[in-house]
Amino acid sequence: MKEDPASDSLFLFAEKKETSLPSEEKILRYLSETLSVVKTLKRFPSLSPKSLQEVLQRCADRAEEDDKLRPPDLHPGESPEFCIHADGGSRGNPGEAGAGAVISDSQGRTLKELKIYLGIASNNEAEYRAAILGLERALELGAKRVTLFLDSELVVRQLRGEYRVREPRLKSLHQKARETLNRFSQYSILSIPREENRRADQLANEAIDQKIKD
Repeated sequence: MKEDPASDSLFLFAEKKETSLPSEEKILRYLSETLSVVKTLKRFPSLSPKSLQEVLQRCADRAEEDDKLRPPDLHPGESPEFCIHADGGSRGNPGEAGAGAVISDSQGRTLKELKIYLGIASNNEAEYRAAILGLERALELGAKRVTLFLDSELVVRQLRGEYRVREPRLKSLHQKARETLNRFSQYSILSIPREENRRADQLANEAIDQKIKD
């Protein structure tokens, strides 16, 4: 028997149209069953195309939010890898200082934002304190592998062992940062432009403005 090309848009039995505005669940369930926007709009005459679009957008937003809250997928035996963007700032150098850090997973989802007021400190001291703040919290979150992003090339090169630490006030901070890094099974330290570290910088400034202490 020859198939009617219009059969996909016809029903074997007449469906009752619902004149009252249906729930989102009913709309989505019917749409998933028919895979037809046209049929869905015919079934629910009170539903406009714009309203249907808004329902689908809300559904997409909820799915996106759920995805942000979902922990990273790990293969059996694989340890979590975190990324840390850290930044410190001093208003006066030395002056009132703050540290900020953003910890994210390997897929770029933010896990924790940190900020702390440091009192009077130099820019380099604040940079070290920001790095240590992020590293210690990443350990608390269970990280085994970490990539540390800093916009201070001096601190990056000192932590890599490329530059000597000459400033007495930085030596103890450098030692603590190195000891904390060695608690990870694997780590890397990268220098990035300031514009790629804006959120950490913003957190450091918020810590100074709000005098946020740990």
